[in-house]
Amino acid sequence: MTCAGHAVDRTNFVNLSIRFSMRFIFAVTFLLSAVVFSTVTRSWSAEESDYMPLASDKAGGIVDLALIYQGGVKRIPWTAEQFRPYLTWTDPETKKEEWIFDGFLFLEIQSGKGEMYAKGYGSKPATKEDWLWYLDRVFAPDLAVHALDQELAQTIKRLGHPPRPRKVVLTVPEPIVQTVNWGELDGKPLDFTNLDDRIAAAKWFIDQLLKRWEDGNFRHLELAGFYWVAEEMGKSDQQLVQEAGNYIRSKHKRFFWIPWWGSPGSRIWKELGFDAVYQQPNYFFPKHEKPETQVLEACDFAKNQDMGLEMEWDGRIFTDTDNFAPRFVNYVDSFEQKGVWNRAAVAHYMSGHGMIEFQKSEVPRVVELYNRYCKILAQRQKQQN
Repeated sequence: MTCAGHAVDRTNFVNLSIRFSMRFIFAVTFLLSAVVFSTVTRSWSAEESDYMPLASDKAGGIVDLALIYQGGVKRIPWTAEQFRPYLTWTDPETKKEEWIFDGFLFLEIQSGKGEMYAKGYGSKPATKEDWLWYLDRVFAPDLAVHALDQELAQTIKRLGHPPRPRKVVLTVPEPIVQTVNWGELDGKPLDFTNLDDRIAAAKWFIDQLLKRWEDGNFRHLELAGFYWVAEEMGKSDQQLVQEAGNYIRSKHKRFFWIPWWGSPGSRIWKELGFDAVYQQPNYFFPKHEKPETQVLEACDFAKNQDMGLEMEWDGRIFTDTDNFAPRFVNYVDSFEQKGVWNRAAVAHYMSGHGMIEFQKSEVPRVVELYNRYCKILAQRQKQQN
Protein backbone atom coordinates (compact mmCIF):
# COMPACT_ATOMS: atom_id res chain seq x y z
CA MET A 1 0.00 0.00 0.00
CA THR A 2 2.77 2.25 0.88
CA CYS A 3 4.51 1.68 -2.42
CA ALA A 4 1.23 2.07 -4.26
CA GLY A 5 0.54 5.25 -2.31
CA HIS A 6 3.88 6.70 -3.29
CA ALA A 7 3.20 5.77 -6.89
CA VAL A 8 -0.10 7.63 -6.76
CA ASP A 9 1.53 10.63 -5.08
CA ARG A 10 4.32 10.64 -7.62
CA THR A 11 1.80 10.42 -10.45
CA ASN A 12 -0.19 13.27 -8.96
CA PHE A 13 3.00 15.23 -8.45
CA VAL A 14 4.02 14.67 -12.08
CA ASN A 15 0.56 15.66 -13.28
CA LEU A 16 0.62 18.77 -11.14
CA SER A 17 4.12 19.61 -12.38
CA ILE A 18 3.02 19.22 -15.98
CA ARG A 19 -0.06 21.39 -15.45
CA PHE A 20 2.02 24.03 -13.64
CA SER A 21 4.68 23.98 -16.39
CA MET A 22 2.04 24.35 -19.09
CA ARG A 23 0.40 27.23 -17.26
CA PHE A 24 3.79 28.88 -16.73
CA ILE A 25 4.69 28.50 -20.41
CA PHE A 26 1.26 29.88 -21.40
CA ALA A 27 1.67 32.83 -19.07
CA VAL A 28 5.15 33.63 -20.37
CA THR A 29 3.98 33.26 -23.97
CA PHE A 30 1.03 35.55 -23.31
CA LEU A 31 3.25 38.19 -21.71
CA LEU A 32 5.77 38.04 -24.55
CA SER A 33 2.97 38.31 -27.09
CA ALA A 34 1.54 41.30 -25.27
CA VAL A 35 4.92 43.01 -25.21
CA VAL A 36 5.46 42.35 -28.92
CA PHE A 37 1.94 43.55 -29.77
CA SER A 38 2.40 46.67 -27.65
CA THR A 39 5.74 47.45 -29.28
CA VAL A 40 4.34 46.97 -32.79
CA THR A 41 1.28 49.06 -31.94
CA ARG A 42 3.39 51.90 -30.56
CA SER A 43 5.61 51.76 -33.63
CA TRP A 44 2.60 51.83 -35.95
CA SER A 45 0.97 54.67 -34.00
CA ALA A 46 4.16 56.72 -34.10
CA GLU A 47 4.20 56.43 -37.89
CA GLU A 48 0.47 57.09 -38.35
CA SER A 49 -0.29 60.46 -39.95
CA ASP A 50 -2.19 63.09 -38.02
CA TYR A 51 -2.70 66.83 -37.97
CA MET A 52 0.13 69.14 -37.06
CA PRO A 53 -0.70 69.36 -33.34
CA LEU A 54 -1.60 72.35 -31.20
CA ALA A 55 1.48 74.34 -30.23
CA SER A 56 3.69 72.07 -32.33
CA ASP A 57 7.40 72.74 -32.06
CA LYS A 58 7.38 72.70 -35.86
CA ALA A 59 5.18 75.81 -35.75
CA GLY A 60 7.19 77.50 -33.05
CA GLY A 61 4.61 76.59 -30.42
CA ILE A 62 1.77 78.53 -32.08
CA VAL A 63 -1.81 77.26 -31.63
CA ASP A 64 -3.78 79.89 -33.61
CA LEU A 65 -1.96 81.98 -36.22
CA ALA A 66 -3.72 85.20 -37.30
CA LEU A 67 -2.92 86.44 -40.81
CA ILE A 68 -2.19 90.19 -40.72
CA TYR A 69 -2.05 91.78 -44.17
CA GLN A 70 0.35 94.71 -43.89
CA GLY A 71 2.30 96.40 -46.64
CA GLY A 72 0.01 97.34 -49.51
CA VAL A 73 -1.03 101.00 -49.76
CA LYS A 74 -4.70 100.03 -49.38
CA ARG A 75 -4.22 98.23 -46.05
CA ILE A 76 -5.27 99.72 -42.74
CA PRO A 77 -2.37 101.32 -40.80
CA TRP A 78 -2.42 98.65 -38.04
CA THR A 79 -2.21 100.81 -34.95
CA ALA A 80 -2.00 99.40 -31.44
CA GLU A 81 -5.74 99.81 -30.90
CA GLN A 82 -6.52 97.82 -34.04
CA PHE A 83 -4.75 94.78 -32.61
CA ARG A 84 -6.91 94.70 -29.49
CA PRO A 85 -9.60 92.32 -30.85
CA TYR A 86 -6.86 89.96 -32.03
CA LEU A 87 -5.31 89.61 -28.59
CA THR A 88 -8.31 89.08 -26.32
CA TRP A 89 -12.07 88.52 -26.18
CA THR A 90 -14.46 89.20 -23.32
CA ASP A 91 -16.80 86.30 -22.60
CA PRO A 92 -20.35 87.77 -22.46
CA GLU A 93 -21.40 85.19 -19.87
CA THR A 94 -18.51 85.40 -17.41
CA LYS A 95 -17.43 88.97 -18.33
CA LYS A 96 -13.87 87.67 -18.20
CA GLU A 97 -11.27 88.82 -20.72
CA GLU A 98 -9.61 85.82 -22.39
CA TRP A 99 -6.52 85.38 -24.56
CA ILE A 100 -7.21 84.28 -28.14
CA PHE A 101 -4.64 84.39 -31.00
CA ASP A 102 -1.10 83.53 -29.94
CA GLY A 103 0.60 83.89 -33.33
CA PHE A 104 0.66 86.73 -35.88
CA LEU A 105 1.74 86.29 -39.50
CA PHE A 106 2.62 89.61 -41.15
CA LEU A 107 2.31 89.13 -44.91
CA GLU A 108 1.64 90.88 -48.17
CA ILE A 109 0.96 89.65 -51.70
CA GLN A 110 0.99 92.99 -53.58
CA SER A 111 1.99 96.61 -53.10
CA GLY A 112 -1.40 97.96 -54.13
CA LYS A 113 0.38 99.89 -56.88
CA GLY A 114 0.75 96.98 -59.31
CA GLU A 115 3.86 95.24 -57.98
CA MET A 116 3.40 91.66 -56.82
CA TYR A 117 5.28 89.81 -54.09
CA ALA A 118 4.07 86.45 -55.44
CA LYS A 119 3.19 85.62 -59.02
CA GLY A 120 -0.44 86.07 -59.94
CA TYR A 121 -1.19 89.04 -57.68
CA GLY A 122 -0.29 92.04 -59.82
CA SER A 123 0.81 93.35 -63.17
CA LYS A 124 4.59 93.22 -62.61
CA PRO A 125 7.09 91.54 -60.26
CA ALA A 126 8.29 93.55 -57.27
CA THR A 127 11.89 94.77 -57.42
CA LYS A 128 14.45 95.22 -54.66
CA GLU A 129 13.11 98.75 -54.12
CA ASP A 130 9.60 97.33 -53.60
CA TRP A 131 10.93 94.70 -51.19
CA LEU A 132 12.61 97.39 -49.11
CA TRP A 133 9.44 99.48 -49.17
CA TYR A 134 7.52 96.50 -47.80
CA LEU A 135 10.16 96.02 -45.12
CA ASP A 136 9.70 99.63 -44.01
CA ARG A 137 5.93 99.14 -43.82
CA VAL A 138 6.18 96.08 -41.58
CA PHE A 139 8.60 97.78 -39.17
CA ALA A 140 7.18 101.31 -39.31
CA PRO A 141 7.44 103.15 -35.93
CA ASP A 142 4.28 102.72 -33.82
CA LEU A 143 2.61 100.61 -36.51
CA ALA A 144 2.41 96.93 -37.50
CA VAL A 145 4.85 94.80 -35.44
CA HIS A 146 5.74 97.71 -33.14
CA ALA A 147 2.04 98.46 -32.57
CA LEU A 148 1.35 94.82 -31.72
CA ASP A 149 4.11 94.87 -29.12
CA GLN A 150 2.70 98.09 -27.64
CA GLU A 151 -0.86 96.77 -27.40
CA LEU A 152 0.39 93.54 -25.91
CA ALA A 153 2.16 95.57 -23.21
CA GLN A 154 -1.14 97.26 -22.30
CA THR A 155 -2.95 93.93 -22.25
CA ILE A 156 -0.33 92.46 -19.93
CA LYS A 157 -0.94 95.33 -17.52
CA ARG A 158 -4.58 94.21 -17.27
CA LEU A 159 -4.23 90.43 -17.40
CA GLY A 160 -0.63 89.66 -16.58
CA HIS A 161 1.63 87.79 -18.97
CA PRO A 162 -0.01 85.14 -21.18
CA PRO A 163 0.84 81.56 -20.19
CA ARG A 164 2.88 81.23 -23.40
CA PRO A 165 4.70 83.91 -25.42
CA ARG A 166 2.94 85.59 -28.36
CA LYS A 167 4.82 84.75 -31.57
CA VAL A 168 5.40 86.52 -34.89
CA VAL A 169 6.01 85.07 -38.36
CA LEU A 170 7.47 87.33 -41.08
CA THR A 171 7.11 86.95 -44.84
CA VAL A 172 9.72 86.31 -47.53
CA PRO A 173 8.61 87.59 -50.97
CA GLU A 174 8.87 85.21 -53.91
CA PRO A 175 11.83 85.92 -56.20
CA ILE A 176 9.62 85.66 -59.30
CA VAL A 177 11.48 83.83 -62.03
CA GLN A 178 10.54 86.25 -64.84
CA THR A 179 12.27 89.17 -63.08
CA VAL A 180 15.39 90.15 -65.00
CA ASN A 181 16.05 93.57 -63.45
CA TRP A 182 15.31 93.07 -59.74
CA GLY A 183 18.24 95.18 -58.50
CA GLU A 184 21.77 94.74 -57.20
CA LEU A 185 23.39 92.88 -54.29
CA ASP A 186 27.00 93.77 -53.51
CA GLY A 187 27.22 95.58 -56.81
CA LYS A 188 25.98 92.62 -58.86
CA PRO A 189 22.70 92.94 -60.82
CA LEU A 190 20.41 89.99 -60.08
CA ASP A 191 18.53 88.14 -62.81
CA PHE A 192 15.87 85.78 -61.46
CA THR A 193 16.02 83.55 -64.51
CA ASN A 194 19.19 82.41 -62.71
CA LEU A 195 18.46 80.12 -59.74
CA ASP A 196 21.53 81.24 -57.77
CA ASP A 197 20.35 84.86 -57.99
CA ARG A 198 16.90 83.90 -56.70
CA ILE A 199 18.49 82.07 -53.76
CA ALA A 200 20.78 85.02 -53.01
CA ALA A 201 17.85 87.46 -52.95
CA ALA A 202 15.80 85.24 -50.61
CA LYS A 203 18.70 84.84 -48.17
CA TRP A 204 19.41 88.58 -48.29
CA PHE A 205 15.82 89.41 -47.39
CA ILE A 206 15.78 86.90 -44.52
CA ASP A 207 18.87 88.66 -43.16
CA GLN A 208 17.13 92.03 -43.53
CA LEU A 209 14.10 90.77 -41.60
CA LEU A 210 16.31 89.39 -38.83
CA LYS A 211 18.21 92.65 -38.52
CA ARG A 212 15.03 94.74 -38.36
CA TRP A 213 13.66 92.37 -35.75
CA GLU A 214 16.78 92.61 -33.60
CA ASP A 215 16.84 96.40 -33.97
CA GLY A 216 13.17 96.54 -32.89
CA ASN A 217 13.96 95.41 -29.32
CA PHE A 218 10.46 93.99 -28.91
CA ARG A 219 9.68 93.36 -25.26
CA HIS A 220 6.71 91.00 -25.48
CA LEU A 221 7.04 89.21 -28.82
CA GLU A 222 9.16 86.32 -30.06
CA LEU A 223 10.07 85.62 -33.68
CA ALA A 224 8.95 82.09 -34.61
CA GLY A 225 10.06 82.03 -38.21
CA PHE A 226 9.40 82.98 -41.82
CA TYR A 227 6.55 82.43 -44.27
CA TRP A 228 6.92 81.64 -47.98
CA VAL A 229 4.29 83.82 -49.62
CA ALA A 230 3.89 81.88 -52.92
CA GLU A 231 1.03 79.40 -52.45
CA GLU A 232 2.08 76.96 -55.15
CA MET A 233 5.35 75.25 -55.97
CA GLY A 234 6.51 74.56 -59.52
CA LYS A 235 9.52 72.38 -60.27
CA SER A 236 11.64 75.47 -60.91
CA ASP A 237 10.91 76.65 -57.36
CA GLN A 238 11.76 73.50 -55.43
CA GLN A 239 15.51 73.94 -54.99
CA LEU A 240 15.01 77.62 -54.18
CA VAL A 241 12.59 76.77 -51.38
CA GLN A 242 14.80 73.98 -50.04
CA GLU A 243 17.76 76.36 -49.87
CA ALA A 244 15.64 79.03 -48.16
CA GLY A 245 14.37 76.52 -45.60
CA ASN A 246 17.86 75.29 -44.78
CA TYR A 247 19.04 78.87 -44.36
CA ILE A 248 16.12 79.70 -42.06
CA ARG A 249 16.80 76.66 -39.88
CA SER A 250 20.47 77.64 -39.70
CA LYS A 251 19.15 80.79 -37.98
CA HIS A 252 17.18 78.56 -35.54
CA LYS A 253 13.80 79.62 -36.95
CA ARG A 254 10.89 77.76 -38.59
CA PHE A 255 9.70 77.80 -42.20
CA PHE A 256 5.92 78.22 -42.77
CA TRP A 257 3.67 77.66 -45.81
CA ILE A 258 -0.10 77.80 -46.53
CA PRO A 259 -0.88 76.22 -49.95
CA TRP A 260 -4.24 76.51 -51.65
CA TRP A 261 -6.50 73.49 -52.14
CA GLY A 262 -4.88 71.22 -54.72
CA SER A 263 -1.77 73.38 -54.95
CA PRO A 264 1.26 71.88 -56.75
CA GLY A 265 3.75 70.83 -54.10
CA SER A 266 1.32 70.40 -51.23
CA ARG A 267 1.83 66.64 -51.13
CA ILE A 268 5.62 66.93 -50.98
CA TRP A 269 5.91 69.79 -48.49
CA LYS A 270 8.30 67.83 -46.29
CA GLU A 271 10.66 67.18 -49.19
CA LEU A 272 10.47 70.87 -50.04
CA GLY A 273 11.83 71.66 -46.59
CA PHE A 274 8.95 73.38 -44.82
CA ASP A 275 8.48 72.93 -41.08
CA ALA A 276 4.87 74.05 -40.55
CA VAL A 277 2.21 73.80 -43.28
CA TYR A 278 -1.49 74.66 -43.11
CA GLN A 279 -3.95 73.46 -45.78
CA GLN A 280 -6.43 75.95 -47.24
CA PRO A 281 -9.89 74.41 -47.80
CA ASN A 282 -10.91 77.35 -50.08
CA TYR A 283 -14.63 76.65 -49.57
CA PHE A 284 -15.57 80.12 -48.32
CA PHE A 285 -14.81 81.87 -51.58
CA PRO A 286 -17.68 81.65 -54.11
CA LYS A 287 -15.86 82.36 -57.38
CA HIS A 288 -16.53 78.75 -58.37
CA GLU A 289 -19.30 76.89 -56.56
CA LYS A 290 -17.85 74.19 -54.33
CA PRO A 291 -19.47 71.23 -52.55
CA GLU A 292 -20.22 71.64 -48.85
CA THR A 293 -18.03 68.60 -48.16
CA GLN A 294 -14.87 70.36 -49.36
CA VAL A 295 -13.90 71.47 -45.84
CA LEU A 296 -14.27 67.88 -44.60
CA GLU A 297 -12.13 66.66 -47.51
CA ALA A 298 -9.48 69.27 -46.72
CA CYS A 299 -9.43 68.09 -43.11
CA ASP A 300 -8.88 64.49 -44.21
CA PHE A 301 -6.11 65.54 -46.59
CA ALA A 302 -4.41 67.64 -43.90
CA LYS A 303 -4.59 64.78 -41.41
CA ASN A 304 -3.04 62.37 -43.91
CA GLN A 305 -0.28 64.85 -44.72
CA ASP A 306 0.59 65.92 -41.12
CA MET A 307 -0.65 69.46 -41.80
CA GLY A 308 -2.58 72.05 -39.86
CA LEU A 309 -5.69 73.71 -41.34
CA GLU A 310 -6.61 77.24 -42.37
CA MET A 311 -9.87 78.79 -41.14
CA GLU A 312 -11.16 81.13 -43.86
CA TRP A 313 -13.65 83.99 -43.78
CA ASP A 314 -13.92 87.68 -44.62
CA GLY A 315 -16.12 90.74 -44.14
CA ARG A 316 -18.95 89.35 -46.25
CA ILE A 317 -20.24 87.56 -43.16
CA PHE A 318 -21.20 91.11 -42.00
CA THR A 319 -22.28 92.62 -45.33
CA ASP A 320 -23.96 89.55 -46.87
CA THR A 321 -24.76 87.49 -43.79
CA ASP A 322 -27.45 85.27 -45.36
CA ASN A 323 -25.04 83.95 -47.99
CA PHE A 324 -21.76 83.88 -46.14
CA ALA A 325 -22.58 83.11 -42.50
CA PRO A 326 -23.50 79.52 -43.48
CA ARG A 327 -20.09 79.14 -45.10
CA PHE A 328 -18.41 80.33 -41.91
CA VAL A 329 -20.50 77.86 -39.89
CA ASN A 330 -19.54 75.06 -42.28
CA TYR A 331 -15.87 75.58 -41.38
CA VAL A 332 -16.56 75.71 -37.65
CA ASP A 333 -18.78 72.62 -37.71
CA SER A 334 -16.48 70.65 -40.04
CA PHE A 335 -13.44 71.42 -37.90
CA GLU A 336 -15.40 70.27 -34.87
CA GLN A 337 -16.55 67.05 -36.59
CA LYS A 338 -13.02 66.19 -37.73
CA GLY A 339 -11.32 66.97 -34.42
CA VAL A 340 -9.40 69.95 -35.76
CA TRP A 341 -10.30 72.29 -32.90
CA ASN A 342 -9.14 69.73 -30.34
CA ARG A 343 -6.00 68.48 -32.08
CA ALA A 344 -4.69 70.70 -34.87
CA ALA A 345 -2.76 73.92 -35.27
CA VAL A 346 -4.83 76.44 -37.25
CA ALA A 347 -4.01 79.52 -39.33
CA HIS A 348 -6.81 82.09 -39.70
CA TYR A 349 -7.48 84.04 -42.89
CA MET A 350 -9.79 86.95 -42.02
CA SER A 351 -9.21 89.21 -45.04
CA GLY A 352 -7.71 92.62 -44.27
CA HIS A 353 -9.03 93.36 -40.77
CA GLY A 354 -11.85 90.95 -40.07
CA MET A 355 -11.72 90.79 -36.26
CA ILE A 356 -12.06 94.56 -35.95
CA GLU A 357 -15.43 94.56 -37.73
CA PHE A 358 -16.46 91.24 -36.17
CA GLN A 359 -16.11 92.70 -32.69
CA LYS A 360 -18.04 95.86 -33.58
CA SER A 361 -21.05 94.18 -35.16
CA GLU A 362 -24.43 94.50 -33.43
CA VAL A 363 -26.29 92.15 -35.77
CA PRO A 364 -27.53 89.34 -33.46
CA ARG A 365 -26.58 86.51 -35.82
CA VAL A 366 -23.09 87.95 -36.35
CA VAL A 367 -22.64 88.52 -32.61
CA GLU A 368 -23.54 84.88 -32.02
CA LEU A 369 -20.94 83.74 -34.57
CA TYR A 370 -18.32 86.05 -33.08
CA ASN A 371 -18.78 84.70 -29.57
CA ARG A 372 -18.84 81.08 -30.74
CA TYR A 373 -15.61 81.61 -32.69
CA CYS A 374 -13.77 83.43 -29.92
CA LYS A 375 -14.90 80.90 -27.32
CA ILE A 376 -13.31 78.15 -29.40
CA LEU A 377 -10.07 80.17 -29.65
CA ALA A 378 -10.04 80.84 -25.90
CA GLN A 379 -10.66 77.19 -25.10
CA ARG A 380 -7.84 76.11 -27.43
CA GLN A 381 -5.48 78.44 -25.60
CA LYS A 382 -6.55 77.04 -22.24
CA GLN A 383 -6.25 73.47 -23.52
CA GLN A 384 -2.66 74.06 -24.55
CA ASN A 385 -1.79 76.08 -21.44
